[in-house]
Amino acid sequence: MKKYTKYYLLLFLGVFYLQTYGQCAQLDAGDDVTVDCTNNVTTLTATTFPGIGSATDTYHVISATPCPLPPASSFISTDINQDDVWSSVITLPFTFYFFGQPYTQILIGANGVISFDINRTTPLNQTPNAMCEWEFNSTLPNSTDMFRNTIFGAYHDVDITNGGTIEYYISGTYPQRKFVVYYNNVAHFDCNSMKTTQRVVLYETSNVIDVQIDRKDTCLSWNNGNALVGIQNEAGDVAVVPPGRNTGPWTVPASDPELWRFVPDYDPQTIVFDFTWYDDATNTVLGHGNTITVNPTSDTVYRVEAAYDDPNNGQHHVLTDTVTVFFNDILGQPDLGNDIRDCNGDPVTLDGTTTNAISYQWQKDGVDIPGATNPTYVATETGIYTVIVTNGVCEKSDDILVQTQAAPIVDVGPDFHECEHNTATLTTVVGNAVGDETYQWQKDGMDIPGATAPTLDVTETGVYSVNVTNTIGCVSSDEVTVTFDEYPELELGADQIVCAYDDAVIQSNINDADAYIWNINGQTAGNNTDTLVLSTPGDYDIELTLNRGTCTVTDRIHITVLPPLSINATPILYGELKVEAQGGLPPYKFSINGEEYNTTGYFDQLPNGDYPIYVTDANDCTYEFEPVHVINLVFPKFLTPNGDGFNDYWRVENSENTPNAQLRIYNRFGKLIKEMNTNPYEYWDGTYNGKPLIASDYWYILSLPNGKIYKGHFAIKR
Repeated sequence: MKKYTKYYLLLFLGVFYLQTYGQCAQLDAGDDVTVDCTNNVTTLTATTFPGIGSATDTYHVISATPCPLPPASSFISTDINQDDVWSSVITLPFTFYFFGQPYTQILIGANGVISFDINRTTPLNQTPNAMCEWEFNSTLPNSTDMFRNTIFGAYHDVDITNGGTIEYYISGTYPQRKFVVYYNNVAHFDCNSMKTTQRVVLYETSNVIDVQIDRKDTCLSWNNGNALVGIQNEAGDVAVVPPGRNTGPWTVPASDPELWRFVPDYDPQTIVFDFTWYDDATNTVLGHGNTITVNPTSDTVYRVEAAYDDPNNGQHHVLTDTVTVFFNDILGQPDLGNDIRDCNGDPVTLDGTTTNAISYQWQKDGVDIPGATNPTYVATETGIYTVIVTNGVCEKSDDILVQTQAAPIVDVGPDFHECEHNTATLTTVVGNAVGDETYQWQKDGMDIPGATAPTLDVTETGVYSVNVTNTIGCVSSDEVTVTFDEYPELELGADQIVCAYDDAVIQSNINDADAYIWNINGQTAGNNTDTLVLSTPGDYDIELTLNRGTCTVTDRIHITVLPPLSINATPILYGELKVEAQGGLPPYKFSINGEEYNTTGYFDQLPNGDYPIYVTDANDCTYEFEPVHVINLVFPKFLTPNGDGFNDYWRVENSENTPNAQLRIYNRFGKLIKEMNTNPYEYWDGTYNGKPLIASDYWYILSLPNGKIYKGHFAIKR
């Protein structure tokens, strides 16, 4: 295969490669060819390597242009690491015929020789790792002084220990492999600065031998500078040597390398090759024979296969080579540019002007546009437009998608406020809608996942925008700022029970509302303030509806304004008082001093006097009423019957309310001194049987008609 890059690469390198490759390949499909639009026909010819299919009983040698170094996947070092030795046995990758005999193993000599004998000791040693003779003066053929069954290429005394490498590698694939022994920059013995670079190539199936010398200096100071190129048979009686290259001093400068090819003699009439040509990319058979005419319209690799039967072993072989026909397409490539999306709906001028184009044809959506044969075309409709340009067999085209449609006219309305906790619905109005627009909503510049409908429900403050895309991808947008006002938390407080003497004050905790709507027992009150005052007793269901911004909130409270509390205070004879209450909020607590309360309203053992009445109901409403006079018996503590007008008589005051009560007075010895009723006209003057009694303590017992008895004492003082 000799496909190179394009024909316009370095001309010298390309020509050298093409000229040398053909003579280095067993099958040559010819040099790569270039054709063009106006003349794309060319004839390809395949030739085979000389000697393919022949026996190797006899050879002839020819001079050829040196071949490029065959490609190698990797070099293999020999075990030659000292001067004048043979290598270990090396196995060939294929059977090679030499002077009529098949071989699969060789020895490589340190001094530029390859032997097919791997166990010869006479006349010269040709055994693994043994000495490889360096000294020689005889010419070929020679059966006594020269190696037998050997390739000399070139044979001379070199010394690897002073520089260079001896390697081998395998190139190519069956049945066109090459086994290459490579002496690379190896130093000469005694003249270490002198170098040799050479190779011996064994060709599979053709059994051709190449000896290529890239450089060989001549060391005249050692072994007379002798060197030798040639091949010799097993018997040592037949040799083939190039002219001027038998034993003697000669030089190959690096500027003038040489290649000697040893070709088995053959009769071309006895060798039949079956040539088959293919399109290498598609493996399509294109024809048979060593020539074929092709007319490609693009760079094409053609493969030729040459099949034959090897007379040496009877095997059937197929050789392969390729040749590239480069197509010099002088027709320029039309370029309509990038697809066009016109969101104004204007006509679009397309320009398909192309270098070397002879004719033009425009298409819309794959159909020719009648009369559209100019380099330019004005498109007024959406579609895929194609320009086809031609020159001879060359035809090229380019497509462009033209989309023309006015961009959507989008309106989502003015900015507005909404109350927190509510949902606002945004609606897109497209003034020039065609019905298949797509939508994408954003909030604060970021796409809202899944928000692809014309409407959007929102619950948060933000800048909302919608991108509307029409069928050709034109995008328009509009935005609206939605502000969600803070939702006021209205609180009227707990239900109230208010004393009759107080006002019920209902105060909104929000004092900056736009409107206050009070509702009292289902009736709207005309009080647009944050406070409602109730003073009339009764039960009230109060509702306040408050508007602030866009928010409306409501709270409810129950108010009871208690009715006034009244009492019925009934004094009971002699220090008792009974109080009953009505109104307010039962149960009640009663007091006659505002400090000590009871729940019965009954007071006894009250001294004679006036007592204010205090009543507190269950709502802690406290009322104070006018004093109530309570009568009680008064028992004087002293009697001073001295005629001064003070305490001259002793009687039970207030006892006239029970004039029939019995009063008895006793001295300290228990003697009854006085007995009388309690009418207002009876009293005691401190005498007994008309005589004054002594100053002393005296006791009394008062018995009321209801059975109640009072006991006590008093003193007479004189």
